[in-house]
Amino acid sequence: MGKMMSDLLIDVHSHPLLPVWIKAFADATGQNVDSVRLAGVPLPRWSEQAQIDMMDRIGIAASVFSLPGAVTAITGKAAARFARILNEEIANIMARHPGRFGAFAVVPLDDIDLAIEETRYALDVLHLDGVGAATHQTGHYLGEPHFDDWFAELDRREATLFVHPVPPPGYVHRPGAPDPSILEFMFDTSRMLLNMVLSGAKARHQRMKVISTHAGGTIPYLVSRIGILEPHYGAGGDRPTQSAEQLRDAFGSFYFDLAGSPWPATLDAIRHLVPPEQLLLGFDYPMMPAETAVTAIDSFRAYRGFDAGARAAIEAGNAARLLPGLAARMART
Repeated sequence: MGKMMSDLLIDVHSHPLLPVWIKAFADATGQNVDSVRLAGVPLPRWSEQAQIDMMDRIGIAASVFSLPGAVTAITGKAAARFARILNEEIANIMARHPGRFGAFAVVPLDDIDLAIEETRYALDVLHLDGVGAATHQTGHYLGEPHFDDWFAELDRREATLFVHPVPPPGYVHRPGAPDPSILEFMFDTSRMLLNMVLSGAKARHQRMKVISTHAGGTIPYLVSRIGILEPHYGAGGDRPTQSAEQLRDAFGSFYFDLAGSPWPATLDAIRHLVPPEQLLLGFDYPMMPAETAVTAIDSFRAYRGFDAGARAAIEAGNAARLLPGLAARMART
């Protein structure tokens, strides 16, 4: 790579809209493959060369792919087969562009045994950098007992889990309603984080490193309110209550990317929850156009709440530490 990590940008939040996935999505939703819409919005065009060109133009050294939710509408062995196809195609893209891409694997979370099998294949054979998941699997939020064996596997490996929001269970997009990414994604991230904390799942799997997207949704804003109300109203069911300090520490154990979030008010909130070492950059390409990445970088670098060392860590160093395989590939090129 020829540069120090302090001179680089690593983007941990990028979605490769693979033709094989677009066709499957179009078929499942009864759409024309050439004009697919997602929640009423046209799906943007993507190609690996277009992404490379965008990265070179903006100065992004490496981007990390994820397709969370790509197989949530499929079940059983069909979901496992499709996850394998997606993971192998992503691994091929990584091989064609050494050091430019990393990836969080797609796993079929309706069947945890199959999820563990695909996790092992993706990490041990394809050498992907971690695994990805949606905030919930058909209404079952991460942190519920359904996921315990998979979490144990990730914890044993000290693996990195990237969690991306999807619309909440039962969501129906009304004509004329805003895209769910505007509000619903933030709320679903908050539900996932709260469930991971109140269930104790995060505390039981401390070696598993979890990246939550979009600066943690509403949690940095609500963490103090949760700390006041939860000890009084309870954690739900037979879950034990936690003190405000325990809750803040638990929420503070996550990593957070700043996709769509590097603005002063958001950064003020998130830096009161976690230190700079737990923050990462992400640009959500191509769901967000390239010019928004430029605006995000400018806003982040103009923010005065981080010193130069913290900014360098957030821009690349933290990602390199969390994803050592990617860092090694970058160093070899």
